[in-house]
Amino acid sequence: MDKKTQQTLQILEECASEKKLVNYNILYEQIKLDRENPSDRNKGSKILAEVSRITIEKNKTMLSAIVTLKGDESPAYGFYELATELKLLKRSANEKDKLGFWAEQIKKVFKVYGR
Repeated sequence: MDKKTQQTLQILEECASEKKLVNYNILYEQIKLDRENPSDRNKGSKILAEVSRITIEKNKTMLSAIVTLKGDESPAYGFYELATELKLLKRSANEKDKLGFWAEQIKKVFKVYGR
């Protein structure tokens, strides 16, 4: 695991232990990436996917579920894309199914990591 992935994992574990969601912009600032820069946004997306792969294997949760977009406080499209790739969410899932899946992941994350 590279340094930024390890740092991201630690930040998200800390947020989850406090049962907090974290905005992409705030997380990216903490790991020294610029969310407005397409290259950095792509790097961040890959880091979050790796974090979720690690936590799925470790404790059956997608830790990246707690990272949300500014404004509507929901995950980015890539979260659902990864869930589909990992066969946790059906490709045919509608918006309601996606939101239900996301809510369930947040509950699991907070249960596993919460204090």
